[in-house]
Amino acid sequence: MSTLKVKKIFILYGGDSEEREVSLNSGAACYKALEDDGYKKLTLIDTKGDGILKVVKDKPDVCLLALHGGGGEDGTIQGFLDSLNIPYTGSGLVASALAFDKQITKIHFDACGISTPDWRMASDEDEQHLDELKDLLPVVVKPARGGSTIGLTIVKDIKDYMKAVKLAKKYSENVLVEEFIEGKELTFAVVCGSVLPAIWIKPVSGFYDYKSKYTKGATEYLFKLGIADKKLGELNDLALDAYDAVGCEGVARVDVIYTGKKAYVLEVNTIPGMTATSLVPKAAAEVGLSFAQLLEIMLKDALGRAKLR
Repeated sequence: MSTLKVKKIFILYGGDSEEREVSLNSGAACYKALEDDGYKKLTLIDTKGDGILKVVKDKPDVCLLALHGGGGEDGTIQGFLDSLNIPYTGSGLVASALAFDKQITKIHFDACGISTPDWRMASDEDEQHLDELKDLLPVVVKPARGGSTIGLTIVKDIKDYMKAVKLAKKYSENVLVEEFIEGKELTFAVVCGSVLPAIWIKPVSGFYDYKSKYTKGATEYLFKLGIADKKLGELNDLALDAYDAVGCEGVARVDVIYTGKKAYVLEVNTIPGMTATSLVPKAAAEVGLSFAQLLEIMLKDALGRAKLR
């Protein structure tokens, strides 16, 4: 029996971000996978409200983070657990804060020489200069902070630009305007520095929005990429470079768009979805790792890093 099975493990999930529902699903799925694998000392903690106080009172051996969005992916919970000296899965405070803010991530990628689509920040003056913005189209308009494609719009007609900016502003004060690049959207799961098989995300609608992500049958997820091995090796290296540049630890997911000639990193997700059908578990299954085994790797990594500290 794994020595981890006698550890007190808290699974932190829920929270109060726009991604609460996704987080609840991730946490529940993690709990079931570990419980089915024989783990006994498991506790689900909804961090919304005063639920987090149980972490202080009943200090666990390790926390498995299944939080998405603000308060979970932005470094907040990581800093809180650091202050209590409680090990946790995934990246630390700095990497989490960096990856969660798309503007800072873009600046960092540019400084590190990591290929990423051209970008700018939306401005209050944009509405006065719409004619000058036509040459930018098409563009992707999205909240600078957030995930799950919430508040994201692909703008092809300038008349839709300000509407897209106003939608994004509902979820983030700052709004990123990014060059739209046509190509294959690929996602790379990186597990403790090792890149798992890439997945080609192929939405039926052609647009990988919230509905395509979370509606059964709305998106195909393919391991047959139609990409030569040499080029795929280069794409793997790019994903790992992005993971390292952000300073990720444990499990993260790197999203890339590939035109057939050039690849661009879109973003890094430091706490990717963790249901049995989410992308990272899918990639793990492709190399023979069960969902529970993947979670155990994450927990062992968290405890190992705590010992080093």
